[in-house]
Amino acid sequence: MTTTRPLFEAYPQLTDTLPWLQLADLPTPVEPLPDIGSNAWIKRDDISHAIYGGNKIRKLEFILADVMAQGREHVVTFGATGTNHGVATAMLCQKLGLRCTVLLFEQPESKTVRDNLLRMQQFGAELKFCGTLANTVMRYYCHPQRFSRKHYFLFAGGSNIAGTIGFVNAAFELWQQIEGGVCPMPARIFVPVGSAATLAGLTIGAALTGLKAEIVGIRVAPSHLGVIPTCTVGTVHQLMKRTCNTLSRHGLEMPAIAAPKLIDSYYGEGYGVRSEAGDKATAKFSGCGIALDQTYTAKAAAAYLDSIEASGEVQLYWHTYNSRPVKFLDVH
Repeated sequence: MTTTRPLFEAYPQLTDTLPWLQLADLPTPVEPLPDIGSNAWIKRDDISHAIYGGNKIRKLEFILADVMAQGREHVVTFGATGTNHGVATAMLCQKLGLRCTVLLFEQPESKTVRDNLLRMQQFGAELKFCGTLANTVMRYYCHPQRFSRKHYFLFAGGSNIAGTIGFVNAAFELWQQIEGGVCPMPARIFVPVGSAATLAGLTIGAALTGLKAEIVGIRVAPSHLGVIPTCTVGTVHQLMKRTCNTLSRHGLEMPAIAAPKLIDSYYGEGYGVRSEAGDKATAKFSGCGIALDQTYTAKAAAAYLDSIEASGEVQLYWHTYNSRPVKFLDVH
């Protein structure tokens, strides 16, 4: 039987020490994709919540529990103008009665960007447009409330230690589904990588469960901001190290964990810029009834399709994009 907190079942000592709120609709299904190949499978995090799905909901179960446990009242985060993380954070903050501010940097316009801006507004977020990524990051780290006890500063994409633990828990969920015969053991699992918590958490979780699949991250965000690394093997590894240290302090015996695998070659011309390979993947998945976005999932799915074509082994694509329909209130 697959449950919502398999990590806690494996390590009961976490129950009283690691804050968690049930906010997602878990477990998410894992399904075959016969129109893509007999060895093709998908993990449907696009339906992780009835209103707005995607991979951020898993992270926020642990992040917002941490916010509440610390007695904070106002979450400040940042992302691109079409940030899925911003939408999910705004939605769940509204549900929990927390204030939410999202600092935004520009990305190429698309329907997803327009829809997500409206979603954030209607979920009550305070939006601050900061122009460039560099200016947004500066305003985040130099925020006047940085040391306020009421404010919680959440890194882009929900990629802090609590968010990463959300995907350690996700690896245990997949392990239960494999053990239950829902799907075969994949040779590789493909995920898009922007702020890194999904790749970091799954890599740690695979080591803890004994999941033999190789976790393959596809870089979809800039590798550096000037000379500062932002999406590299090193930055993923540092997040993994901090998360492992936290889990160790909670009483877990941590095994040796493989270095994260991060592929750069599908990034294309820039963040949020569509690619030819991504467009082909979008068309292919559309035929299966699965929607992709040009910024994240199309590029990861392109890598997955190439691997499917090159190998007869079972491959799993972890779908991180929301597929719930847009439902806007009448603002007139």
